[in-house]
Amino acid sequence: MTSSSPLPRVVGATVTYGARSASCLATVDAFLATGVREVVVVDNGSTPSSRQALVEYAREHAPRVHLHHLERNEGSALAFGIALARAVEAGADHVWVLDDDNLPAGDALAALLREERALRAAGHGLCAVAPTRAPGAAPAEVAEAIRVEQAREQPREDRSFAGVELTLFARRAGERLGLRRPAAAASGADLAYAPYGGLLLGADVIRRIGFPDTALVLYGDDLEYTSRIVAAGGLIRLSRDAVVVDPRGERWMPPGFEVLAMFRSTNDALLYYSVRNRIHRELRTGRRRSPARSVNAALFWALCLGCTVLTGRPGKLRVLRRAAADARAGRLGRRVEF
Repeated sequence: MTSSSPLPRVVGATVTYGARSASCLATVDAFLATGVREVVVVDNGSTPSSRQALVEYAREHAPRVHLHHLERNEGSALAFGIALARAVEAGADHVWVLDDDNLPAGDALAALLREERALRAAGHGLCAVAPTRAPGAAPAEVAEAIRVEQAREQPREDRSFAGVELTLFARRAGERLGLRRPAAAASGADLAYAPYGGLLLGADVIRRIGFPDTALVLYGDDLEYTSRIVAAGGLIRLSRDAVVVDPRGERWMPPGFEVLAMFRSTNDALLYYSVRNRIHRELRTGRRRSPARSVNAALFWALCLGCTVLTGRPGKLRVLRRAAADARAGRLGRRVEF
């Protein structure tokens, strides 16, 4: 927070690509309507018509909107890194990140700032606040999103493998079978990591944890990036009061049981990067080899074999094996076959 103003200087940051200028500009409109000082937009390889729309909008809204062009889609890690860096360079006290189809509901920014101030006042100088992300703004959708997100359990990455952890798997199975009551929603929840969409973090936090790892290319780079806050002894708070509408659109991986969803996914490149980057992140958390890690890896591959039989899609198993092998060997970066 600057000494010359009682209000923090918040700079918005977003990344767009392809033919998504309409949704992106709606997000930028929403940014400006909330009172952010400036917005940084990174054009990560948009189509010519979308790029032109972005250029015209930035010209009309200068100097509050800053547009940075990349000639091709370089992946989310590089693009969001540029957006964060440009926001800090613009003199931000806080950077508020939205995906290019996110729309904040109500006073989301005020709620995020209020919770972030409370965390700092409680001695948590290294912190960030994530909103509850709902598929729509209707009260019932928001209430359900709050219930689900506040009760969500994240696997312990010091022992999980590809997101599979035996104890968490058993608890979830018990809930689905009616043998165990679902966890009650808490008044607030602390996260091990968070997605970019809706995240509010201070410029001082960005300076401390750096920028996303470009070797991850895309998918999961946000989770690795934000996990650094917790690894350094900080805290990520999930807010009940700040809501961001995340329509999500047509998913490349359907909801439901995650391993089965991998086999029903529609994009092998995203499947590869998401699993490779997740295992890479897990292996850097705690011990690479431990009895718990071995058990969870065995459970993951057993579930994969069952899903191969169930779906008749052995090609997905090959993608997963390549992802796991590359993660173990530290082979990151862009894969030409994808």
